[in-house]
Amino acid sequence: MPNGGVVMSVLLGAREAKVQAFDLSGQPLSAAKRVETGRGGSAAILDSCLAAASSHLNSRDPIPVQLVATGVALDEDAPDLEWPEYFGGRPVVVDSALGAMATAEALSRTPRPQIMLFLDVGKTIDCAVLVHGRTLGVLRTSKGALGHTPVKGTSAKSTSVLACACGITNCLQSIAGEGAIIASLRSDAKDKPDAISDAVRRADAAAVSVLRQAGRHIGDTLLGSIALLRPELITVRTRWRGATDLLLIGLKEAVYAGGAPAVTENLVLASSRNRSAATGIALRAMDAGLAVEPVNRLLSAPPSLSGQRICWPAPRKSTDHQRAHLLTGRG
Repeated sequence: MPNGGVVMSVLLGAREAKVQAFDLSGQPLSAAKRVETGRGGSAAILDSCLAAASSHLNSRDPIPVQLVATGVALDEDAPDLEWPEYFGGRPVVVDSALGAMATAEALSRTPRPQIMLFLDVGKTIDCAVLVHGRTLGVLRTSKGALGHTPVKGTSAKSTSVLACACGITNCLQSIAGEGAIIASLRSDAKDKPDAISDAVRRADAAAVSVLRQAGRHIGDTLLGSIALLRPELITVRTRWRGATDLLLIGLKEAVYAGGAPAVTENLVLASSRNRSAATGIALRAMDAGLAVEPVNRLLSAPPSLSGQRICWPAPRKSTDHQRAHLLTGRG
């Protein structure tokens, strides 16, 4: 294991966290470890996560390492807590899990997009907006906020009036979400655990048609955002195997037909590469930890995390001592 430093990644849910350590090249040093978080505050959660991560790393290889930064990715059901800017003297970066996935997606692309929309389509429909490496908006996505946008584009004209629990008629979720897609399938296919993926695998005509139409609805809903933000890339992620390409066909039809050519001529729409939230938040945290101020703080006075089982490198010998060693051959 390299001794240049580690970044701790924490994917936080309602009652537990998944903790993983990454080296400074962005590669995981271990598999994710589950940690019970209980009802403690943010400091107690970070203490528990660091203890678990350092214990696991030290059990594999006791080479001293330095904690460079901590990244926390919040699931939608994560507790609403105040997070410190520093933990153990190291930066803490907090984002939604969706925003962290968007970061990982952007960093996997060449050239790297400066403005990107990351669509997540499933039981809810949501979107992370990435601008110059940072996600816009609040830390958590509000459980499918994009999905509760009224659909008023050309693709909604032939749609019957559908109510949603959010109180909006014909919102995107009600006409293009998972429930609406399953409702359009044959009665004998609706009750299967993976109904949409199974219908796509069988090339079911109804599933193909409704997924393409769902893509059109999503595209119509995004037209205003595309005109305002001018993204270079829009990626789509879904848990339905084989369905992303069908969603993309409809999405491209709506965006390229409805958007101004000056806005869409260089816009790329593609399926997500399914990068993990743990990787994305680790890379964000690494960026913060290697900035000038944290590095100066690290070099000037590496703190001791009392009670934790993570080792810190011994301080470097002074320049005078090193020079004497070279001249005399003595330590």
